[in-house]
Amino acid sequence: MSPVRRGMKKDASLIAQRVADQLSRDALIEPLVSDQFSRQEFELAISNSTNPWWVDDASGRIRGHLYGTTLEDSLFGRQTWTGPDGYSYEVLDVLDNLCEQAYRSWRQEGSNAHLVWALAGSGTQDWLERGYRMMSVRAARALEAVEEFTWPHDYRLRRGTLTDLATALEFDGLIDRAQGVDPETLTAEQRSANRADLENLLDDPECYYYLVDIDGSPAAQCVTFPLPALRGNFANTLHIGSLAVSPAFRRQGLATMMMREIMNSAFGEGFAYAEVRWHIDNRLATPFWPTLGFRPTYVQLRRTLKD
Repeated sequence: MSPVRRGMKKDASLIAQRVADQLSRDALIEPLVSDQFSRQEFELAISNSTNPWWVDDASGRIRGHLYGTTLEDSLFGRQTWTGPDGYSYEVLDVLDNLCEQAYRSWRQEGSNAHLVWALAGSGTQDWLERGYRMMSVRAARALEAVEEFTWPHDYRLRRGTLTDLATALEFDGLIDRAQGVDPETLTAEQRSANRADLENLLDDPECYYYLVDIDGSPAAQCVTFPLPALRGNFANTLHIGSLAVSPAFRRQGLATMMMREIMNSAFGEGFAYAEVRWHIDNRLATPFWPTLGFRPTYVQLRRTLKD
């Protein structure tokens, strides 16, 4: 009989300790992973969760846990997400038992896939051996003193507005293609959702939509915003995303100049770290970010739940 059962409030303290220990181990392996962790907040959150979670209970000794949140994705349908604090296991048999129970429940909820964040490098192997595929990478770097440089003549970095929506949609299509998605295959509903997301982004005072104009034409874009509290991230971290350069202006160092300017500005505003993410199939992003000092911290892996 499987030792896995549904988690209960009485388990919260033990699970919180397991998560704290795991974060500490991860931070020793990769210093850009933060071990900052509020046990009290975590215990309260998991105790009051409306989503089911599981523990491996070996005669009263908790050997692991697994938790996931099932949400609707506009592109892939219903999927279940697990963060770095959503699992722990002492041995592989514990992980297998937890997954067996969780998969059954998630399928009943209509979920078609499970995605999990694992420590980059050594943390991914156990999931890969269970049929998961790497999907995306989280990477971080510490921000340092300002790096001086001068923009070439007729280059202008500015903050975009709602009037730049058409430009943002064009760059969004470039990003889709770089990640293996043909924009022409998107449904009307997906296109509408993407447009609404971009409108909200351009209207959000905390989000900065940057454009580089060359001779008055949009040549590159990126988006930044203060990263909310996420497990494994340090406070005062700026997220940098949606970097894209128009094909006509590539191989000219434009993305590097743009990132220098943005990281200089972030450092001056008091940010201590920057974080980026990229899709594993994005052949332009994968070699680019390490050249700017970013190191992978977590990798997102995905496994289908279809029988």
